[in-house]
Amino acid sequence: MEDLETRRGGFDQLGNIYPKAAGVSIEQENIAGINCYWLIPENVTSKDLTIFLHGGAFAVGSIRSHASMISHFSERLQRRILFVDYALAPENPFPAALNGIVQVYKELINTHPESDISFIGDSAGAGLIISSIGEMLKQEIQLPEKVVFISAWISLEGNNLSMESNKHIDPILSPEYLKNAAADYSGETSLKISSPENVLFNKFPPVLILVGTHEILLDDSINFYNYIKPIQNNAVLRIYENQTHVWPLANIYSGASQKALHEVWEFLTSGGNIEHVVEHDTSTNY
Repeated sequence: MEDLETRRGGFDQLGNIYPKAAGVSIEQENIAGINCYWLIPENVTSKDLTIFLHGGAFAVGSIRSHASMISHFSERLQRRILFVDYALAPENPFPAALNGIVQVYKELINTHPESDISFIGDSAGAGLIISSIGEMLKQEIQLPEKVVFISAWISLEGNNLSMESNKHIDPILSPEYLKNAAADYSGETSLKISSPENVLFNKFPPVLILVGTHEILLDDSINFYNYIKPIQNNAVLRIYENQTHVWPLANIYSGASQKALHEVWEFLTSGGNIEHVVEHDTSTNY
């Protein structure tokens, strides 16, 4: 078993697969005591902001692993994206990352009152968006304008059917790896409390959910969509055929990644709903 620092260094190499988008600069800033990075396109005019929460099973991931991918989102959206370098497990178990993210969001609300703020998260980052919105509701903070999930990890208990049915076609994640990562993230807190799956909502922002068919986490997205659709009518689920976990991180230039970039742009920059098409059975219970 690789030690944690070796795993983190290896994961950071994902950021070297393809170059950053030309013309997108990166600026570091401490916000509410949390290290963050702004990705800023050339000649940007939009006041709207997007917060990006990275994946990595709550234990790995950094600006080095994700800057290239996020720069392409920033270029496509033509808006500033804030990468939050949240506290990682196991050194900082639940709720350290969650608390830091909410503090950053509250600070942005205060310092950018003219801006609509959205969230994008991949894998564990998408789960952290769900947990953060639950905390915002508790604190009676205004919710984000819209949110986007890419290959969301939502059920830390790992009881969904796709965890077993897709494990032979998912080349990236395994049930055993996620089980151990969930335990490290939760620390001394019960998974019933730390798992985003168990956050209850009476309202939720408009949400775009992207997931691949070749993921053990496929049902995480389907189940959350089925749960949230009666609460938020502008909930859109896109299931990408033959795609694996967070496919834009591996190749931003593929047809599926370019389609994802376009759909995220369309969802976040349009005035309302985008056409809703779900091509698969979504009857799994949440």
